[in-house]
Amino acid sequence: MIFFSGGDKVLLHVHILSWVLAIIMFIVTYLNYSKTQGGTPTAKPLHMVLRVVILLTLISGFWIIIKEFASGGGNHMLLTLKMVCGIAVVALMEVTIIKRKKHESTQGLFWTTIALIVITIILGIILPLGPLTKMFGLS
Repeated sequence: MIFFSGGDKVLLHVHILSWVLAIIMFIVTYLNYSKTQGGTPTAKPLHMVLRVVILLTLISGFWIIIKEFASGGGNHMLLTLKMVCGIAVVALMEVTIIKRKKHESTQGLFWTTIALIVITIILGIILPLGPLTKMFGLS
């Protein structure tokens, strides 16, 4: 593996960009499936793009975790918790869209997904590569 000095920043920026896009695509895709009438003509392509963005998020997230565990840094418990929350967010996104597509009730799933997204973002902010940790010199 080739590691260069700016690699961590680039990888972190790719990860942040991909989850921001995933959240936007999730909401747009969710709104393109009607509870009663089904999906709009753009719903299926949006769902496919969401899956590609989610794949990019998972790959960059796993790469960050692998690099952090390999470097012997601390906070392995928080990293593992964030990883589990991130995988749960991805699963909930997919289940929510699929249930909406099948005209089933998704109100609770949607808000659970949003709440878990917020928790995952908070965990990412307080981790060693997060902005609060860097701001207060805790890393």
